[in-house]
Amino acid sequence: MCASGPSGPDRGGVWIRIAEGCLLAYLLTLPAGMFMPDWVRDWLLYAMIGASVFDAALGPRDLADRVGFRRWRGLVPVGVYLAVHALTIVTSEHRELSLRLSTFMPVVAIVFLITRRVLLTRGAIDRLFGCLGLIAVVISVDGASRALFSWSPLTMGSVRVFDRVSASLPHPNDLVIVPVLLPFAWEWLRARGWRWLVIGCVLIGPAVVVSLIASKSRNAWLTMGGVVFVWAWLVVGWRVALGAAGAIVCLVGGLLALDLMGVRDRASDFLRLRQDGRVGLWIVAWAMFRESPVLGKGVFTFGEYYKPSWYGFRVTFPEWYETEKRIIPWAHNLVLEMLSERGLVGLASFVYLIGSAVASVRARLREPRVAAAATALAGFLGASLVDLTLMKDWVALMLFLLLAVLWRLADGDPGDGEAKKVTAPTGVEAAAGGKLG
Repeated sequence: MCASGPSGPDRGGVWIRIAEGCLLAYLLTLPAGMFMPDWVRDWLLYAMIGASVFDAALGPRDLADRVGFRRWRGLVPVGVYLAVHALTIVTSEHRELSLRLSTFMPVVAIVFLITRRVLLTRGAIDRLFGCLGLIAVVISVDGASRALFSWSPLTMGSVRVFDRVSASLPHPNDLVIVPVLLPFAWEWLRARGWRWLVIGCVLIGPAVVVSLIASKSRNAWLTMGGVVFVWAWLVVGWRVALGAAGAIVCLVGGLLALDLMGVRDRASDFLRLRQDGRVGLWIVAWAMFRESPVLGKGVFTFGEYYKPSWYGFRVTFPEWYETEKRIIPWAHNLVLEMLSERGLVGLASFVYLIGSAVASVRARLREPRVAAAATALAGFLGASLVDLTLMKDWVALMLFLLLAVLWRLADGDPGDGEAKKVTAPTGVEAAAGGKLG
């Protein structure tokens, strides 16, 4: 085995860097959405697996110990969750459907394991943060360009623009990925100095705002506000967080006054509860849970039960409610999705999964990188209360990726030394560009 010191060759280092590069490339295919051929992602996945296997065989055995990295952290909660997922496939009343819609879960598990494996150094963590932030930026720029110019920089051609912009993603509501991943961009810039963060926000902020407005996704709007507030509170302090909340209120007021891109009419939908199809989805999901409370009806089977032929004899909707006529395949609430499709056992495994990751970093929440990852997870969980579903590939991938990052940061950020809270630069620091951390 070759030496692994700073002056000697390190075969394990080569393979781990190849695995990391393939992982980042795999993630960067997300903004391409429906335009990326499946074979590209498949080969990147195979390359990730191969490089990781070679690293396990040739890499220095003591590398994880030298960086204080516990590679087993998080495997038990993930294993429990996936075991329950498999169990609910076996017990599903539509087993073939559950199995077919679960074919992406092995990929999610592989990405989780490889992410945990490659995040050995501070540089690797920094590169992953930059990659995730870049995804949010690329989607925002593409969405804004489509909304303003009917042109996509990703396809390098003109595109048809309908009432709502979805960028290159399947649905406008999928643009909630932008606020979920933006904390990684903010932290990547902040680590290079507060001046970089300010400049980055000035340059990218308009594209983010335009793309989210044009998506007309109320979930993305609410998630964006919540993410800004939580990140400012954890990283800068509660005073700045309150200031950010005030700025958001002023921005919303201005947008409503100007009625840009029909935002006023879309915002008024918050008051039209009787016409919001989610209410009916939640009622049916609860009825599914009551009928099968332990293991649910089967993973990813909600669409088979949200039909008048099933709920017509089991559910009584409020007199004022106008039922949704279309077939909707998920409950638009991750908690109710767990209860209806996986029962109490499934919800317990999900709570254990999230809770163990959050508990592992609870003493480090004020550290900038942990704060960014925790804010992203908070945004994800908030958005999941009204829309997200693990049936979508990118949603499941992002969840397990966020958990992998949190469990890695629970071991400490290599090179950071003693944990400290970061505050906004003042005085000499501000004059020098405020470069902290």
